[in-house]
Parts: sequence; structure tokens; C-alpha cells
Amino acid sequence: MTVRSMGRAAAAFILCLALTPPAFAAVLSYDREELPGGAVLLVKESHELPIVTIRVSFQGGSRYETLDKQGLASLTAGMLLRGTRNRSASAIERLNDGLGGGASASAGRDFSTASIRLLTRDLERGFKLLADILRRPTFPRNELKKMKVRLLGSLQRKKDRPGYLANKAFRKRLFGSHPYGRQVEGLPETIRKIGRRDLVQFHRNRYGMKGAIFVIVGDITLARARDMVLGRFRGWKARMGPSPAIPADAADTGGKMSIIKIDRPFKQVTVILGNRSLSRRHKDFYAARVMNYILGGGGFESRITNNIREEKGLVYSAYSYFAAGMDTGHWRLMLQTKNISANQAISESIAEIRLMQEKGVSERELEEAKAFITGNFATRFQSSSRIAGYMMSVERLGFPADYAGKYLDLIRAVTKEQVQAAAKKHIRMDEAILTVVGNLDEAKLEY
Repeated sequence: MTVRSMGRAAAAFILCLALTPPAFAAVLSYDREELPGGAVLLVKESHELPIVTIRVSFQGGSRYETLDKQGLASLTAGMLLRGTRNRSASAIERLNDGLGGGASASAGRDFSTASIRLLTRDLERGFKLLADILRRPTFPRNELKKMKVRLLGSLQRKKDRPGYLANKAFRKRLFGSHPYGRQVEGLPETIRKIGRRDLVQFHRNRYGMKGAIFVIVGDITLARARDMVLGRFRGWKARMGPSPAIPADAADTGGKMSIIKIDRPFKQVTVILGNRSLSRRHKDFYAARVMNYILGGGGFESRITNNIREEKGLVYSAYSYFAAGMDTGHWRLMLQTKNISANQAISESIAEIRLMQEKGVSERELEEAKAFITGNFATRFQSSSRIAGYMMSVERLGFPADYAGKYLDLIRAVTKEQVQAAAKKHIRMDEAILTVVGNLDEAKLEY
């Protein structure tokens, strides 16, 4: 049996457990230990199937780049599998394929992450490979050149995609020079400037035991996990050089909606409407989560989608969400519509926002939203990879290991008054940014 087929079996098994409260609590219980050097080890034992998922996180996201080296974190993570002191890129690829192809590495805005998924019988070989790519990458110049060519080609293909254009412009205006306003993959002009020395320095500064989080889920004991991590990573130090200063808020919009118009000969309009909002740690997050489900995040059940898609047929898609980051975040509504329908789709959406702010929600809407959010929570844990991701997020945010139960309780406790207050406080049209990409002659925007 392969890792993939066993993964499907594990998903079904874990989902069955998740549907019963006592077993659900057991699925989400795990051990936490602080290790020498400043790392944290999280282990969830599950011996039903011979699979182990390992995920390692470092303080090496794009927020630690300088403005002129955007894309450095992403390139560094991507190059980890392209050569080490002990293995060439092709040797790593062959070994990874033999282990099921489960090793990968990437960088986000706050963190960089490496992971591998293995059969228990391959655990020692797989963990040795993971340690090798993390501790001893060589960032070969020829491999870096090839990766930059691929990345530049990808950016070239994206540059005329409406979603990419809208998101890039929206984030830049929303966050200004804050790292959250940048593109994680970088820009063509910054990628061209990045050399091997930059990757070596970034890796030395940001990768090491201090601040690292090791998450191991599956057919392994806590004792063995601890021995493996310390055996391969003990004494690994990052220099943790000075981080680039993170600017404060973006420029004030002057108390009125800021408009970005990007004219392209597209057959439809892509719209992003949103504003700076709460971080994931904010006490209002739970009320805001329920509020957004009712407003635009609940699919066909949400007010905006029901109005402008189901009833009026104005849009192809409509969806809103809170992107709540570590320090700050934002709320956004995304629409795709015909050029000629853009004005009405935008105005109807804003009307729904104001209606919720002024009139609140019904008891039925509230209870249905809370029931869906709490009932759907179990589906987040259908695989060991998802459980590992959950454990990683909880640790990064500084939440306790029993956070799952607390999260459900906090959602259930949300009131109508809190929902209305969240709509007023965290969705602000006088500070919003409206980004529109499409054929502006056909759209004839009134904004």
C-alpha cells in the first residue's frame, strides 16, 4: 500500500472519529515539549496506520526580507531541495520519489515550512533527508538560475490574470510598505537581483532551532520523536540577524473609499473590496467569523451571494473572508461579474454590508451560522497533514493545546449584538479599498 492510498484510508478513519465528541477530543490532543535551543516539539501519536507526517516551521517568511529583495524567502525555501553537501538535486529527487515524493518546502508571509510524509518503515531515511535539506543546503548557482527562470516565467504568465492584478494592487494599497503588502513570490525586478550569497545569508539568519516548531503526527512515540529531532538538529543555531523594520499602517484613505481601476480588455470584471482589519489573536475574531459567514462567506446561504447571484444573477461568483494575520489582517469581498453588471453588483454588495451594520442579523441566521461553523470544524482534520497544520497554527498563535474545544465554545457563545458590532467595527467603507480590473469602457464605473 502506498502513502497516498493509506492517506485516503486515514482520512476516512479520522473523520469517523471526529464525528463523536469524545473521540474528536482525543484526535486533537497532543504532547508539547520545549527543546534545547529554543525549539518546540509537538507530537500526536496515532498508531492505526503506518504513516508519519512531519512538518517544521521557521521564522523565515517574506516579512524578514528587505524591500529590494522581495522573493528571497520563497527562493530560499524552494532551493532547499536543489542540492546539499551530501546530495545533488537529482539525488534528492530520486530519494524523495522513492519515499513517496512527500518532501517539500515553501515560504509564506510570516514563516517558512518544510514537510515530509512517510510510511513508518521509511521514517529514518526520510527524516535524515529532511535534516539534510534543512541544515546543509548548498544553493547551487546552476539550480538557482533554473529556478529563477521558472519563477520569472510564472510571473510573466500571471501578469495579465485579473485575479493576480487585482490582488497585487489591492494589497499594495492596503498595506503600503508593510510586508503583507508585497507578493511572497517577489517581483521580476527584485528576483533578478537575488544571488546565491543572499540565499546563504538568509538561511543562516532565519533557519535554526531558535523559534523552530517541529510537528510530528502519526505512527511514532513522543520518545522516539524527541530522540530523532535532537539527534539530527541539536546545536543548530540561526544567527537571527536584525529583522527589517516593519512599517506602521498604510497611508490614511482620508475617510473615504479609495478606488483602484485597472483597464484590461477582459470580458468580465474582477472586483476586490476590503479594508484593514483584525489579527487572528483579536478577541472579536469569533464574532467576526460568524458575521462574515452570514454576510458573504457562507456560500449560497450568505446574504451577498443570495442577493447578487441567486436572485439577481449579477455575478459568477461572490465570496468574502477575513484574512487574519499574525500582526494585522484584512477583510475582503471578491466578485466576478460581466463588465456591464459591475456597478450594480458593487452597489448591492455595499447595501448588504450597511444593512447588516444597521439592522444586524436574525436569530435564525445566527444559529444556522454557528451550527455550520462548529459542525464543519471536524472536516478540518480528515488527514494527518491537516492535523499537523492545525497543531502548527495553534503553536504559532500562542494558543493552548486544548484550543479546539475553546474555539468551538467561543463560536457558540457569539450573540446577535456581537455580530452587529463586529460588522460595524471591522468592515469600514470609509476606509475601504475598491479594486476593479476589467474593460472600463464597458463597465462605466460610477465609483
